[in-house]
Amino acid sequence: MSLALKPLLLFLVLCALNPFPSVECAIPFIRTLQNLRGIRRGQNADGVGILRSHLKNLGYQVNDKSSSDNNFDANDESALKQYQAFHGLHTSGVVDDQTIETMSLPRCGLPDITATPNPNPNGLSSSSPPQNYTYFPGNPKWSKFTLTYRVTRMPSSVSVSQNDFKQALRNAFNTWGQNNSFTFTETTGQSDIVAGFHRGLHFDFYPFDGRGGVLAHAFAPDDGRMHMDADENWSTTGSSPTIDVETVCLHELGHNLGLGHSNDPNAIMAPTYSGVRRNTRQDDREGLNNLYGF
Repeated sequence: MSLALKPLLLFLVLCALNPFPSVECAIPFIRTLQNLRGIRRGQNADGVGILRSHLKNLGYQVNDKSSSDNNFDANDESALKQYQAFHGLHTSGVVDDQTIETMSLPRCGLPDITATPNPNPNGLSSSSPPQNYTYFPGNPKWSKFTLTYRVTRMPSSVSVSQNDFKQALRNAFNTWGQNNSFTFTETTGQSDIVAGFHRGLHFDFYPFDGRGGVLAHAFAPDDGRMHMDADENWSTTGSSPTIDVETVCLHELGHNLGLGHSNDPNAIMAPTYSGVRRNTRQDDREGLNNLYGF
């Protein structure tokens, strides 16, 4: 496959998972989850259709049913169990407190599972090796190790300065560049990776949802876009209730280098944000090394 077709392939796969994404505020979704507490197979409740759409957006197998169909059926239970397994929760198939807590966490906007069916089950079945990292469909990767990057113009009212954002990016690039062949150079012209802040609809079919919920998303090689939600409460420290900009940059850069999400909760490539995390873990490094043959 030519390099020019790889971004198109990724775009088509992501659109298949979530062809008509909508801008939704995180707070109403959390309320929906709380209203669904205890729901189990065979029961009906307002919000089941919203939960089903959320699981589909995250890459889990659900039936194509109307969002107004609020019957929690066997397929919904199976998808929820897969979500619970990926996130290391008790696979009850019930919307329990642990599931609500995890689903309520801020997170990356990319799915947990980016292929259907998932070609790497990541230990979700008993016969699988204990491998947590994943890749994008087709295992896209850069054909070179010397990459350039630039920062786009900052929109108004972002809670960190452009200089702070650039420093967070430099730190993230330095972390990913340890003990391998990658080098990263900032430029102001044409570049391999382009990072910046955006709000709501921003012309990539993956609108941001305001404060909370989705923090950022990024695209696989050799697309190179990294988008941060400008409405988040960013900071350079990550002190509660702010979001540490360097932690999220480090995660999204992993996607730019070709890594998908990991079901190792301690990996930087875990899909949810649970606080400041400025170092890669063994699972992250092994994923990168295996992809590029380091």
